[in-house]
Amino acid sequence: MHKKIIFKAVHLMLLIIIVLGMECNRVVVATPGTIVVPSPGYETIQKAVDAANPGDTIIVRPGIYSENVFLNKTLTLIGEDRNATIIDGGNSRNVIHILSPNVAIINFTIQNSGNNPDDSGILLFGAVNTTIRNNIIKNNNIGVHLRHGSNNTLIIDNLILNNTASGIRLADNNNFNYIIGNTLMNNTIGVEVHASSFNTFYHNNFIDNKVYQVLILGGVLNKWDNGVEGNYWSDYGGSDANGDGIGDTELPFWVDYYPLMGPWSITRVFPVEVEEEIYYVTMQCNSTVASFNFDHSLRQISFRITGPSGMSFYCNVSVPKPLLNATPSENWLVQLNKTDISAKSTIIQNTHTSIYFTYSLSTYEVRIRVVKVANFIPYIVGCGVAIAAISIMMFVMLKKKRKH
Repeated sequence: MHKKIIFKAVHLMLLIIIVLGMECNRVVVATPGTIVVPSPGYETIQKAVDAANPGDTIIVRPGIYSENVFLNKTLTLIGEDRNATIIDGGNSRNVIHILSPNVAIINFTIQNSGNNPDDSGILLFGAVNTTIRNNIIKNNNIGVHLRHGSNNTLIIDNLILNNTASGIRLADNNNFNYIIGNTLMNNTIGVEVHASSFNTFYHNNFIDNKVYQVLILGGVLNKWDNGVEGNYWSDYGGSDANGDGIGDTELPFWVDYYPLMGPWSITRVFPVEVEEEIYYVTMQCNSTVASFNFDHSLRQISFRITGPSGMSFYCNVSVPKPLLNATPSENWLVQLNKTDISAKSTIIQNTHTSIYFTYSLSTYEVRIRVVKVANFIPYIVGCGVAIAAISIMMFVMLKKKRKH
């Protein structure tokens, strides 16, 4: 009996030791955190980077940060206001130097790199899966510089201007990158491609770059469109024969078979003058918009939208009420290629009327108009009177027959 008790006690102690050992050796995984700059202990962006754990987010408040930021861990840096959250390199080295994968740089002004040949506003060196979004990148030697196999980078919606050498440079084997929706303006060269392949460029605005809009020095299968839409070029002089916003002559222009006729923007504003008053129709569409027209007599807005087949697109049209308004006895009619999609559209009326709809095919003519609601009441009343009259007549006739 005593032996059994001793055996059980020893067994229990061994179990406790094993469990405690497992707890001591358990790896604790920290959840991603957020650091705000400036805050106590984090007066500079670099201090926050040095203290952060991989996967953390650093939020940077508006101000001028005179420093050179070195990123050797996976982090997300977000400025609160891209116009007022400024990283200034002081004309020295790279303003931001990225070595690690999965880094995101969002909402900053990045300026004043050094002037050595490789100095850049943002330098990626062997960094993959980087996102550079919605920044102003100006007054550097090179704006954004990809080197040494910096692949799968997304450079989107940035304003890149006044850079001495080039706005974007892809050097020595940087592949499968997407450069979309950027404005490259007044750089010596807009985009340089050196021995880099399988990169995709579209919806970019190339405006008045001084020597070359694009310089290609090696690489294969780089695309300059999404299948239907290319880029806007300030020096394109071709014409648009069918009014879809895509150039049809002088192709390819530079390397683009689908040059846009106007600068690319998600948001477009169209002025409309009616009886010496000017109203502004605002659209947010993620495809090309062209041939906008307002017909006062038809109470109709029309335009064309173009994008690649099979993709999902949206359009939100904001119409001032004084320009076009639906009274309680009227409805909004929304048509794509004369097909009524009003029931599938979201329509909200306030000081403006917002009409939101989605679409997937490549090219549509859109018509948005105000129409009278069909009034069935007189018809119904008339039918009721007629039926009542017929019923009375039949009743009278039947009564006469019974008397005879």
